[in-house]
Order: sequence, then structure tokens, then C-alpha cells
Amino acid sequence: MHKSARLPPPTLSAQLLSRRLLALLALALAAGTPAAAALPTALEAGAQLRQSLARIEAEEAPLDAARAALIDCEAGCITPSEAAAMAFAAGEGEALPGRFILDIRGGGQSLTGALERLFFINSQIDYARPGTLTIAFEPDALYDLLHRPSVCGARNVLRGQITVKACRPSATFDLNMFTMMQRLHGKRILVDGTVSLQWIDYRHGALPPPDEPGARRREGSDRGYYQVWVRVKDAAQVSVIEPGDPG
Repeated sequence: MHKSARLPPPTLSAQLLSRRLLALLALALAAGTPAAAALPTALEAGAQLRQSLARIEAEEAPLDAARAALIDCEAGCITPSEAAAMAFAAGEGEALPGRFILDIRGGGQSLTGALERLFFINSQIDYARPGTLTIAFEPDALYDLLHRPSVCGARNVLRGQITVKACRPSATFDLNMFTMMQRLHGKRILVDGTVSLQWIDYRHGALPPPDEPGARRREGSDRGYYQVWVRVKDAAQVSVIEPGDPG
């Protein structure tokens, strides 16, 4: 795994994120508002929320097992659903630090100026699905990550000979979502940063699927929903672990 400079260890250990916080995530998603305002509406959707929680727990079982074995997760790595629980519990405008673990299953890039010029990788194919964690890359950070050298030639090993060779991808590649997904899809990554809620107006992003809670109106806004973001400004925030679970 690539070793790089990191932010200080997370202040909130993943072990402290209980099932109660995951339930809080589901309650908040049901109302499409931060958790403080979610409870009255969400209590009416208990069966659907329990199903969503059960699905999330099953999907994240491989991440639970992986982080238990990773040295870099000794201080606590946070899964996508735990990250969402943190963000909704904190509320809009707040950000919480941590080290996040996810498998890359989807991605894209902003097509309007409303979300700046950013590239996104997601823990789910459908980025609007509740419980999804979105990693928002600034272009320079993504370029540096994709251009990061790696060890190559591992198949050409001679007995009794140790050779370490660094391979750097071509510097002439186009920075776009297709190149990004070609190189990153299916990878498992660790990301150091802060998690927060990002409001997505329906004009700038897809709504959650009709069978999921989450698509609502916000006061003073058109219809939309909250995504859960960690923003990457420096490639050193990211470590790539191979392979992941492409889903």
C-alpha cells in the first residue's frame, strides 16, 4: 500500500459509532433534514428503515473485516454508513475529521458550475442512494493520485534477486471521469479528511430512488437531498488498497 504523509489520527474512533448512530442516519435520511428535525417524521417509516439498515450492514461486512486487519486502521477507520451517521448527527454546516474506508463502486464529475469543477468517487454505483459516501476530488489532487508511481514488474522475479522498480503512469492521460474510473473502480481506499453534508438541488443531481427515503424540500430551497462528502485537496490524503469489492 502506498505510504504517504497523513493528517493527525481521527479524533472519533469507528468503535464509538454504535447501532444507535446508524439508526440516527436512517431517521435523518427519512426526513431529508439534519437529525435534530428528523425524528417525528421518521418514526412513521420504521419497517423501511430497518430494511435499509440491514442492507447497509450486510454490504459493509467486507469493510468491517478489512479494517480489523489494517495497521492504518488501528486508530479507527470509518465506513460509509458510519460517515453518513456522523454527518447527519452533526448537521449541515458542520464537519467531523476521520479516516474513511470505502470500496469504489461509482464515480463522475460535476457538469455545472454549481458544484465547482470536481471529480467524484462513490461507495455505491448510485450516488443518490442513502448511506453513500462521496469523495470529492479537486482536479490537481486527482491528477496527482492517478499519476502516483507504483511498484511494477512483480511477475518478473528471479530467485535470490530483489529488485524494486517504480512505475509512473503516462503523464499525457486526459483527466476525465472515464480515466478515473478505469484506474480506480473496484479499489479499496483510505481517505483522511472531514465529513460533512452537501445539499444537492434536484437541478444539479439525481434524486434518491423512489423506494428510498431522502428526497425532500429544504427551507428556502427547491427539492433536493443531502449527500455525504469528504473533500480531497491533496493526493496525500488518499491511500489505495488493492483489491477492493467492486460490488
